[in-house]
Amino acid sequence: MRLFVTRATGFVDSAVVRELIEAGYQVLGLARSDSGAKSLSAARAEVHRGSLEDLGSLRSGVAVSDGVIHTAFIHDFSKFKANCEIDRLAIDALGSALAGSDRPLIVTSGTGLIGSGRIATFSRALPGRTDCPAQTL
Repeated sequence: MRLFVTRATGFVDSAVVRELIEAGYQVLGLARSDSGAKSLSAARAEVHRGSLEDLGSLRSGVAVSDGVIHTAFIHDFSKFKANCEIDRLAIDALGSALAGSDRPLIVTSGTGLIGSGRIATFSRALPGRTDCPAQTL
């Protein structure tokens, strides 16, 4: 299984990539810089050049993957509102590219909340967990 991981070179993200590779997954990691690409290659992940602002690069990463783990967020808090909008658009692009498929999208960003009056839902309870039922937020 090939997973597309956004921001695959950060502190937490690189640990996710390492765990996925050790578990036998193929990882396609989003890299916006040469140093990020070098880090991904060293981790035995395939490099996908692009950024959160390049929605075409996100869609093309989804197109060749069996699922997506979105860990990216631009951590310049002096532009927090703008960065939240970039994140929202990125999540929308990822989700739209996956629409109609059984391929999963995991969003780890704290800003990945649905706005504009739409309801966010968890469609399934966690298996074996009675304390985490399916919920509507």
